[in-house]
Amino acid sequence: MANKDQQEWYKKFYEGTFLVKGWKARMNEILKGLPPEERGNMGNLLENLGKKIGMEWARENNVRKIDTAQLQRWGRDLQNARSEGPKALAGQIRRLNEQVEKMLV
Repeated sequence: MANKDQQEWYKKFYEGTFLVKGWKARMNEILKGLPPEERGNMGNLLENLGKKIGMEWARENNVRKIDTAQLQRWGRDLQNARSEGPKALAGQIRRLNEQVEKMLV
């Protein structure tokens, strides 16, 4: 990462704060209750997606391409897909990954 501020913001994204859950806690919520054979693959997909999102979100506000409102919307999208089952969740993760990739170009 470019600087110490970005590292601190990435840590807040990943681990959360007293008031806000981080990506790690959100991942655990999403993966909870999935069959073990689905959990590993979904966990890897979410981990990779989280790294991309977190690295961009941690950048300075005037240059980053991902903002907090998007994080909140994507979190809701993932929760909704999870409630529809593993196939829907995998599809949503792939769609989010494609969207993030396009944003970062």
